[in-house]
Amino acid sequence: MTMYYQKQEQRPYYPRRPLHSFQDLEVYQKALECSVLVAREVNNFLAARAKIKKKQAEHTNLIDELLIKNMLPCALGIPHQVAEAHSLRFGDHIAGIAAIEKAMLNCNKMIVYLEQFRDICESGIPWEFFDGAIKKYIYVRRKMLRLEQAWKKFMPGYKKDGESG
Repeated sequence: MTMYYQKQEQRPYYPRRPLHSFQDLEVYQKALECSVLVAREVNNFLAARAKIKKKQAEHTNLIDELLIKNMLPCALGIPHQVAEAHSLRFGDHIAGIAAIEKAMLNCNKMIVYLEQFRDICESGIPWEFFDGAIKKYIYVRRKMLRLEQAWKKFMPGYKKDGESG
């Protein structure tokens, strides 16, 4: 009896570059990219709004101000949290895992902030920017989850699901 197997599409093997610091982590690089994109767009929005205010002398929108005050520190903080988690994991595994989980939480918060900013503020920023930024944060969060799972394998006493001790 001959068995036929469907050959799966194989991608060529590319070894990953060795990690020398947190800067080599794709998660860090993508989180930094996201934070820069968001900061630039918010900065452009604030600059455009300042020009309009000079002409019209209208009061500032408090919701815009509140969203920006919360969104920017969150966006700019995620790369810092990845760097912190990378350092902590060598000495205190649990603190490192907690730090990467905090970064994942902030990715979720950034998605909410971006959706609120898009839907509430009349920023003039194209919807494509928001959709792209949200997709990037979802990607970064998924990568962080995989990184966390990889780090857990090196924790003392780690057991895979289904293993008995």
